[in-house]
Amino acid sequence: MTEKRADYRKKQQQKKIRKIFDNFKRLKKDDQQVDEVDPEPTVKESANFESRENFSSEEERENRINRLKKRLNYAILIVVVLLIIVLFALFKL
Repeated sequence: MTEKRADYRKKQQQKKIRKIFDNFKRLKKDDQQVDEVDPEPTVKESANFESRENFSSEEERENRINRLKKRLNYAILIVVVLLIIVLFALFKL
């Protein structure tokens, strides 16, 4: 006999909740292990990482902006050219 949709959804929800708790437990274990090693260097490394991350994200953001500007300019140019072609076709025919 096939299981009902409600039973299936209930099982899926339980699996989802278990997965969340398992991830939480795993993260908690990882945090305890990191605390045991040496907390000071990780803070310094993370600060350096954040500054590099911000720099790379700013640079990436500028690249995206420039790429979008180029695409917008090309799109405007194409629309203008198509508009001229349509007007030419309307008044010439």
